Amino acid sequence: MKSAFFCFTILVAFNSYSQSFSVQQNNVSLNGLSSNFDFSQNTYLDAFADDSLTWNIIMDSLPSSWSFSYCFPICYSIGVTSGDLVISNGQSYYLNCHIYPNNTSGEGFITMEINNNSGYSEEVKWYGVAGNVGIVNQFLEKRGEVKNIYNLNGQIVNDYKPNQIYIVQLNDNSLVKIFVNGE
Repeated sequence: MKSAFFCFTILVAFNSYSQSFSVQQNNVSLNGLSSNFDFSQNTYLDAFADDSLTWNIIMDSLPSSWSFSYCFPICYSIGVTSGDLVISNGQSYYLNCHIYPNNTSGEGFITMEINNNSGYSEEVKWYGVAGNVGIVNQFLEKRGEVKNIYNLNGQIVNDYKPNQIYIVQLNDNSLVKIFVNGE
């Protein structure tokens, strides 16, 4: 009797939080020039069942002059931070973030939470970087403060290539992410 009750409890718990979708990539990087009108990157949401989803932007740390918008799968206007999507089993849905840097160098992230009707949720975080060579030059001028500079493969580098992201380790062991572009 106890084992039947235990199995029933597990079955009820599993069904009440059933996963009807999955996001292909939960951490997405996007970058561009601060002078670009916008830059974007996408992932996809895969449906495992027919369901209705809601999405909300739950956090952003973008520079105050930046704007953003989403296509999921329809494109929303700048400033829309929530929406609904009806999904069908076996379908993939385009999920895209656009960042509008408005001629301001910087970096930040935006986090979207996607929920189904059964209580299952996933978060997708977009990391955006808009920079210029001036940021790198600031570090080079203060070379005494720089311990190491790494590429995204974790290798120490001495030369910079345009349109690449680098991690700068300062003498206090703090890390700073920089984007070198061709501006």
